[in-house]
Amino acid sequence: MFTKKQFGFTLQLLIALLALSLLLAACSTTAAPTTQPDPTATSAPAATVEPTATTTLPDPTATPMPVEPTATAVPPTDDSLDISLDTSGMATGFQTETVTAVPANDAPYWEVLPEYTRLTLQGYPITNHLLQPQIFIYPVEELSTVNEGAGMIVTSLQTLIQSPQEITPMPFLPLFNATQVMHAHVQYLDFKNGQGLRYLTEFDQGIVPINNYELIYTYQGLTSDGRYYVAAVLPVGHPSLPEDATITGNEPPEFTSDFPAYLANVVSTLNPQAGNTFTPDLIQLDAMMSSLEIK
Repeated sequence: MFTKKQFGFTLQLLIALLALSLLLAACSTTAAPTTQPDPTATSAPAATVEPTATTTLPDPTATPMPVEPTATAVPPTDDSLDISLDTSGMATGFQTETVTAVPANDAPYWEVLPEYTRLTLQGYPITNHLLQPQIFIYPVEELSTVNEGAGMIVTSLQTLIQSPQEITPMPFLPLFNATQVMHAHVQYLDFKNGQGLRYLTEFDQGIVPINNYELIYTYQGLTSDGRYYVAAVLPVGHPSLPEDATITGNEPPEFTSDFPAYLANVVSTLNPQAGNTFTPDLIQLDAMMSSLEIK
């Protein structure tokens, strides 16, 4: 009895253990264990995908990005100056161009100017000269605003037109980094729609003879409405003067001993000379400047 009872108990125990094993195996296949994330773990970077070329249409509602300008240009305007000038006998014609403004921080004071118009005469009778035959037309309001020195010259010319006289120096534009050493043959002269004056002069930086390489005829005027300043710089010569500024030793004694007296003597020699003794003829230069009209 004892032996049979022991076997039955063992058999029952085996059956119970087998059932428990089957139950545990079933649980392990139906539910995976939940694993808590490791807070110290570092995520691997996501794979980088190389973009393929695509064509993107612009968004019409988007605000365009600002574009850095590469250059400053002077745009054409509908109010460009209409200039007429009779150059008969003085030149074959003239070329007109608009010169871009030069700000104060970009240049020395004598070059600081607003946008202006420049006429260059073609076929002028003098070619061997320091300066080109040119006429400058400056807007008065802008000129006085950007360059104080130029504004003072405008005021000086306005005063002389109202009360004609000779002063030293006579009003002159464009500005030079040199001194107006003399003036001769001063004459007040109107043009088609303005008033002004003309004279002969020379600008130097040192003591040199008055000469045909540097002597100029200049016209300085203002349009009747006060909007524009006219400045003509035209080469001129006279047979009584040396061809250039070379000091030869044959100059009058006062050239070295009393330069102001030398200059006064040159002026007194030039003033009585007839206009047609100059090249070009001063009367023809006057006629050309009188024909000027600016609209």
